Amino acid sequence: MKKFVSQIWIGLICVILGFMITFQFKANRSTQIKSSSRQYEDMTKEIESLNKQKDELNLVVKEYQDKVDEYEKAVANDSTAAKKMKDELDNLRKLAGLEEDNGPGLEITISPPVDVTQSVYNSIGYDTILMVVNELNSTNEAEAISINGERFTGRTAIREVGNVIKINDNRIDPTQKVVIKAIGNPDLLFSAFSIPGNILESIASNGFIVSRDKKDNVTILKYGKSLDFKYIK
Repeated sequence: MKKFVSQIWIGLICVILGFMITFQFKANRSTQIKSSSRQYEDMTKEIESLNKQKDELNLVVKEYQDKVDEYEKAVANDSTAAKKMKDELDNLRKLAGLEEDNGPGLEITISPPVDVTQSVYNSIGYDTILMVVNELNSTNEAEAISINGERFTGRTAIREVGNVIKINDNRIDPTQKVVIKAIGNPDLLFSAFSIPGNILESIASNGFIVSRDKKDNVTILKYGKSLDFKYIK
């Protein structure tokens, strides 16, 4: 009889423990679901907020661009003096490299020499690129210049950083060929590198493969960085 009673008590204790474990599991599960649900809701709200900010900024940009277009049209149609101002503005944009430009010019290609014994390309120094660009500018004929597609302007920096060359904060591989383009009188630009002992001859004498070609049409992309002035008034 005592054994039977003991078994009953043990059975009741097991049932109670089972109930408590089940209840605790459900409670924890419910908490986890609520927590996950809150995180999901927070993320959803954050994404919605960012999307809303993006849409608002896009509207602001469009609004300002529409105003610029409106002012430019008004200036162009208002009077001869105003049209002259519009033409000067367009010229200043070209000078600053803010527009893509096309025209006749010169294309110079410099390829690094190869170490035949190891089949390894040597590097083109950033100073080599600078010397070619300076030579083009010294002719007073180069109206626009680019290096591997990067527009060269008054704010362009050409420097060596580690194993790469940075132009307008964009990297180029000095072990690959460099293409320098210039828009201007093709004959005059070409003749600048025809004088004996010119910079291209000097570069070629160091084993680099150099070519220069007159082009009927050269495309030079616009300057990719924004022009922000904090102190100029």
